[in-house]
Amino acid sequence: MAINKDDFSEKIDIGLKANKSHTQFYVRFKIETKEYSKLFDYSDKNWDKRTRITKAKTDAIIFKELSKTKHFAQTAIFDETCTLDQIAEAYFTNECSKTPWRQEKQDAYRLYLQKPLGKKKIKDIRLHDINLVRTSMEQKGYTKQTINGCSPRTIKKILLQTLKPIMQYAYDNKVIDSIPKIELSKHHSKLNKAKKKKVHDAGIKLATLYKAIMHLYYDNPLYRALFLFALYGRRWGEIKTLEWRDINFQKQLYIIRAENNKIGEEQIFELPQPIEEALLDIMDNKKELVFKSPITGQILSTPKKQLTKIKELTDIPELTMHYFRHILVSAMGEVGTAATILSASLGHTNLNTVHQFYLSANHEKASQITNQTIQEITHAK
Repeated sequence: MAINKDDFSEKIDIGLKANKSHTQFYVRFKIETKEYSKLFDYSDKNWDKRTRITKAKTDAIIFKELSKTKHFAQTAIFDETCTLDQIAEAYFTNECSKTPWRQEKQDAYRLYLQKPLGKKKIKDIRLHDINLVRTSMEQKGYTKQTINGCSPRTIKKILLQTLKPIMQYAYDNKVIDSIPKIELSKHHSKLNKAKKKKVHDAGIKLATLYKAIMHLYYDNPLYRALFLFALYGRRWGEIKTLEWRDINFQKQLYIIRAENNKIGEEQIFELPQPIEEALLDIMDNKKELVFKSPITGQILSTPKKQLTKIKELTDIPELTMHYFRHILVSAMGEVGTAATILSASLGHTNLNTVHQFYLSANHEKASQITNQTIQEITHAK
């Protein structure tokens, strides 16, 4: 169906216009000499005017970014004159599936790698250049939490999980002859190991968290289910991308799809009864995302305000979405749970840790044991 541009007379933003009822939006722009355009139709959404405009602006930005990435990936010439930016765009487009994990790596690239290295020809990037980036990150980050330096975890994500695969992509396509050695400094490697400490009184903390979640969100099944998923070991990235189609109430199972976890493999877990009850109580059409923004319908952002409530009630100020996993591991260890079961229940597949359990990580079986142990801990304390 052809789009009549005259129907879009209300200017919303640069290149973005709406029809008079503000139910349809049309975005148009150029990249070099090529024109891109798209129609966003929200006429079937029960949103007010402000929400539709906000959603249109967000969708337009996303469409522009994706179009830009695709455009330059398609027009890039793969030879030694390519810049890191050109290789990165091609890598993200051609090698990474469209997932939140890809978006996370793209954001990491733009934040820490694009300014110091993006314009350099990839053949001219030396170990010295990479070490300068690492040193800079060790000294200062871009948030209040990293003002005095990024964590080893963040530096690892930038250098080993983002930059190294891009360099490997260039090497595989014969753009460069070798890949510089990329690694953490010895100083940060020690810090990384030092952070892996056992949580003290983890069993008590696990039981306290469970009671706090059930108390605070007795009448709010969405947040009750969300934080219970964290309590049972799921990563925030796995929780926020969970869809209703991933949950099998009949078999009491749920799936973390390959594109939504760092392992890149589909994982099946037992659905604990407390989470099942909360999910069934959520007033929703039971389609698409389970935990979505009530305004945009898109992926929910980190629930910082709700997390603060739990911190205050439990007196666990260090609590984060990831710290739930640390508490769970330590609590399970306190009652003698085998490391192989812990590894598989958390979604790891490293055969060095799960070899004695199964030849491949049996996440479903491990989660059954974990769920039973959590129930015993939370009800006994």
